[in-house]
Amino acid sequence: MRKTLLGISLLTAGAVALAACGSDSSGSSGSAGSSASAGSSGASTTLGVGYFQSATVGPEVLVAGNPDLAGKIDGKIKLTPIDSGVAGLAELRGGAFPFVSGVGNPPVVGAIANDTKFKVIYAEYFDAAQLIVGPDIKANGDLAGKTVGDLQGSSEDFEIRGWLSKQGLTDKTKVVGFPSEAAVAAAFKAGRIDGAYVEIAQALDLKANNSGRQVVTAEEIAKLGFPSLNVLGVTDDFAAKNRPVVQQFVCQIMHAQAISTGPQADTYITKASGLTGSPASQAIPATKIIPFVPASEELSWFKKPGGTLADGEIAKAYALTGQFLKDQGRVTTVPTAAQITAHLDSSYVEQALKDNCAS
Repeated sequence: MRKTLLGISLLTAGAVALAACGSDSSGSSGSAGSSASAGSSGASTTLGVGYFQSATVGPEVLVAGNPDLAGKIDGKIKLTPIDSGVAGLAELRGGAFPFVSGVGNPPVVGAIANDTKFKVIYAEYFDAAQLIVGPDIKANGDLAGKTVGDLQGSSEDFEIRGWLSKQGLTDKTKVVGFPSEAAVAAAFKAGRIDGAYVEIAQALDLKANNSGRQVVTAEEIAKLGFPSLNVLGVTDDFAAKNRPVVQQFVCQIMHAQAISTGPQADTYITKASGLTGSPASQAIPATKIIPFVPASEELSWFKKPGGTLADGEIAKAYALTGQFLKDQGRVTTVPTAAQITAHLDSSYVEQALKDNCAS
């Protein structure tokens, strides 16, 4: 998201929303309180993690809420809810916690532009947004002269503008930003916009109740060269002092994401859902919607075989996002390739894949 992390909403069919965790606008803080902690061996190291609290059980929550995962980390995990990616990275910069999870392109690139001393160490998942149009839009070209709504200044805004450029519609389709996903959906229902690029909850609602048709998803847009990844980041200072612990955390994040798509998903999600204050009946379907980056594809986002971080997909996406933020007036200059790569570290992923996290 993200980028925007939204709270969940229950649809008429009982589907639960995925929060776009990597967002720029505020998200749901839920009822579980301001923080939650789960530990492993009782070691003195505390792994403070800023995370988006909602019905969705992110990988950091899945680790913290399951002792067999958390127990493989030589430290105690402390989860602290954040309201947005921008706020979360500002808190990280201020020393509130060394890790931040689920933050998307715009806030990360903004932090890079501000020279926040941290590195992206793991690509967690994509947004789950979809472009929904009405029955009068039969083909992509029909969007010429039409208006599409999205969440203003978010990763979704970056994504849909990128997709429109690939369709030759940059100067033909107007994109209007709204303050919330709900506002975008409401405008579509009222007939004030012709398309809505929204997160899964609103997308399902518009398809079920307003004759909406799905045109493209965030995952598909990512493959066109405009990926918005929600990532795990850590401060340089903490990583320098606690590299083995950071490696352990990355390994368990990798394990958690694999579990969340496997046969034991329900059991693990149920155990972890207590940390978010959401019932398992909501957490399980919400979490299973998350489009996680498979471990087999993880390193490819950082760099190609034989390549460098500079020519990797994350660096390319961040460069595009930097230009997007400059056009939006949110940064004065686009971060250079050197600045971007200085904030990427693929070594934890490489080590995890090399020894299958046998540490």
